[in-house]
Amino acid sequence: MAGGKMDFIKEARQSLQQLPLQNIPLDQELQHIEVGGGTIDLELFRCEKIEKVVLSGIKVHETGVTDETVIIWPDASHNFPALWCTLTIIPSVMNIPIIDIVPMMDFVVWPAYAEKYVQCLKDLKMKAFEILGETIIDKAVDLPSLSVYTFSPYNLVVKISDEGISRLPEVMHEYIQAYINLWQEAGQVAEQSERDFYLRKKEATRMLMKGNDPGFPIMASIFGEEKTRKVFDLVF
Repeated sequence: MAGGKMDFIKEARQSLQQLPLQNIPLDQELQHIEVGGGTIDLELFRCEKIEKVVLSGIKVHETGVTDETVIIWPDASHNFPALWCTLTIIPSVMNIPIIDIVPMMDFVVWPAYAEKYVQCLKDLKMKAFEILGETIIDKAVDLPSLSVYTFSPYNLVVKISDEGISRLPEVMHEYIQAYINLWQEAGQVAEQSERDFYLRKKEATRMLMKGNDPGFPIMASIFGEEKTRKVFDLVF
């Protein structure tokens, strides 16, 4: 990697190799979408305890904007967190990575959940700050989306320089490795009331993210609203 460049999805895929992923077949028209204004590339996988792993890449030709995202959703029987990793690049304007392990339970009501799945994130965030170092331009980025309601208290949302992009694979690897450790330790939800809450929150999280993604209007104008909605249904 040089000049701040990196293949975000390729790096994520390498970090995910410990998971026994199986491909989820997609319609050819949704795997790769290419129109005059841009492209979308989409891959889905699944494995034990995981409903789907989503790898998506979006490029807008006119502005040069790219958005690459990795999302992992646990299955209906396991309430460990979801994983969110994304990098949005607006050339000559900003580079913003968003990385978080998103809780799927209320950890005030279930404090044991916080002990198992949330407390570890504080150290991850501090290590990310150390790795990114002086390439961080802004540690207090306010996202224009209600999706922030779903994040953990230790989410990593920063503005970085072009040089910081080349350090992101190390940060992402740390988060993905921590996530894989949580996946390995996760057991099925035993209590029906806990499972009911989990499924309710998981669905609400998806709907909030899907309904408040600031990129939807731009994508709909380029790729068409119908196709954009199909992509969002697969991602979320």
